[in-house]
This record gives sequence, C-alpha cells and structure tokens, in this order.
Amino acid sequence: MSNHAAGLKGGIVGGAICLAVSCSAMAQGVSPPDFAPTASTAWFAYSRAWIPPASGPGPLRQDPTRPHVTNDEFRVTGRQPTQPVADLDNPILQPWAREVVRKRNELVLSGKAVFSQHASCWPIGIPAFILQPMTRPMYIVQTPKVVVMMLTSFNDVRHIYLTDKHSENLKPSWYGESIGRYEGDTLVVDTIGLNDRTFVDGFSTPHTSQLHVIERFRLTEGGKVLEANVRIEDPGAFTTPWNAIQRFRLYNEASTKIPVERLAQLATPAEGPLTEAICAENPNSFFPNVPALPVPTASNRDF
Repeated sequence: MSNHAAGLKGGIVGGAICLAVSCSAMAQGVSPPDFAPTASTAWFAYSRAWIPPASGPGPLRQDPTRPHVTNDEFRVTGRQPTQPVADLDNPILQPWAREVVRKRNELVLSGKAVFSQHASCWPIGIPAFILQPMTRPMYIVQTPKVVVMMLTSFNDVRHIYLTDKHSENLKPSWYGESIGRYEGDTLVVDTIGLNDRTFVDGFSTPHTSQLHVIERFRLTEGGKVLEANVRIEDPGAFTTPWNAIQRFRLYNEASTKIPVERLAQLATPAEGPLTEAICAENPNSFFPNVPALPVPTASNRDF
C-alpha cells in the first residue's frame, strides 16, 4: 500500500475506530466489528452471484440447465467460459421485470456478448456493489462519521453515513443515500434514493426508484469471513421483498497461502497493495463488434 493509503487506513482507522462505534453497541457489551484491523486488510467475494437464504423468497439464480463458467474459473481450469442465464421460474419478478431478464437471456443464448455496466465504465449502484470485489479486492475505512467501501476495480467508492435518519427530499442517484448504525457486532446499512439505471445482479434484473436495500455486515469464522445479509424491497419491480447473502474472504490471507493462479476468484495477477485504476469516460466500446454504452450524462443539475 502506498504511504498515503497506509496513512489513511492506519491513522484514521487506528485512531478513530473507537469513536466510530455507536453507543448502543457499547451498551450491549458487544465489540463492534472492525473490518480493517490492519492497513492492508482487504476483502474479495466468493462469487458475483447472490447466495440464496435458507428459506423464503430469494434472488434470481442461474438456469440449472445452463451451467455458468466464469472467466475466473476459466483461468484456473481452462473450461470454456459462459455468460449468466437466469432461471425465469423465480416468482419474485413482476411481469415487466421478467420480460427485461428474458430479453437478456435471449441475447446471451443467441451467441451475442452481453457485458455488465461495470465493464463499460458505468456505476453499478446498490446492491450490486457488493457482488463485484472478486479478482481485485475491496477496502473498508471506518471513521466516526462515515464508513467508506472502495472497489479497486474501476475505483467505485461508496459512503455509508453513520447518522440516525435519511436526508429530506432525496433526489435519485446512482448510489442513493446509505445511512448506517452499529448493532452489537453488526453494521446495519439502510439505502434509499436510488435511480432506476442499474441492476440488482448479473442477470440484468431491473428495479425502480422505489428500491429499498437493507444490508447487515458482520464478521464470522474468527474474522476471516465478512458476511452481508441483504433484504431488497421494491414494489415497482418485485412481487415480494426478498433476501440474499454475500460472503467475502480475506484477500491477503488467501493470496499468500495459495498461489494466486490457483484461486478461481483471484486468478488475475496478485495486486498486493491498494492501487489506482481510472475508468475514463470513454465513448468507445472496449469490445470488438459490441456497441458501447453511452457515457452517462445529466440533463439537469442536482443543485
């Protein structure tokens, strides 16, 4: 990590983490979570697909007749990579949302490449943000007033404000407004104010500006695993609220114990410290014979 980044993580986190916790956490006699005990602590996800809950409505999943082979798995096994194809039998989708996913399935099955918004330098929004840190890790900085999550791929940065209520008259935006609080060993994050220009998963499942996301982050397995339990509500796109899970492993622990080329989730070269990667506003496509997404623009100022 650069001296500047190490100073940020070591100085701010080390000196201020005790102030960052809420009084309620202390009152419960439970230590609040410390997601960055060292300046080099980073996390990578198990996969870019939601893990379903033990019971109840859950996320869209891969069509079981069409196994998904990721690029990361290809680098390790040599198996031909495939693209995600959603199982449309999930009853959470309203008819219009199901049609959006069905059309994407058709494009994939026709042999056309369908790339994510992230691959075209578009913001990915919430909750898809926490599906992304695989081949490159996510860093977390905790301060008295805000928790910051940073994806080293495309440098997406998310701010979670430690306050008791949302702002009034929120205008929809790519990442909305996330407010958080510590409940014992868990960081609870409530997000609203999201625009409808992103998707909730890798199947291009749409949502509306009514989307409401609640995430509960906690450490398990002695701090070696970071688990996020997510509840998603959107009466404009879904027939019912549903739940999903995402889990992260410690980046450094995995990459130092096993050669990185043998880890499916980390099969790209080892990154080591936090690095800067700029995703320019590029009007040209990164991929041959695939049209580029237009550069996001705003027709009206937000202020």
